[in-house]
Amino acid sequence: MLLGSINHVSITVSDLAKAMAFFAPLLEFLGYTVGKIFHDDRTNHDLTVNINYANGTAVNVWQAEPELAHHPFQIYEPGLHHIAFNVERHEQVDALYDLVRGLGAVILDGPGEFPFGPGGYYAFYFRGPDNLKFEVVHMPLAQQRARAMGLVANR
Repeated sequence: MLLGSINHVSITVSDLAKAMAFFAPLLEFLGYTVGKIFHDDRTNHDLTVNINYANGTAVNVWQAEPELAHHPFQIYEPGLHHIAFNVERHEQVDALYDLVRGLGAVILDGPGEFPFGPGGYYAFYFRGPDNLKFEVVHMPLAQQRARAMGLVANR
């Protein structure tokens, strides 16, 4: 079960407190416990560790170096392209769409069906703080497999 799974994703933002005003409601909706901002003496940076205890993943958000904080994120430069979050139901895609739009996200595409997964791929794409790109997706076949393995409750 753990082999190959993602342990955590860390992103860097130009203004940590401002970014967390956006990320906290998004991550809470997705089942994460949002951590407090703290200072890491080892790296001399502020960050927050946000853990989804149900699936064992974390999304860490770090404060950028002051001299790098104004470098604009570009999707197609080397590095991170985007982060995609799974949800369990089609309706959760729509609910998160409403939530992030209300938080000021720039919607790039969707919600709608995309040709990226067998059995359906209902998603939307958006830009959050610092122009970082995110996706929220419901894949019915992935949901069915997880349910069959006892990883998702029957609803």
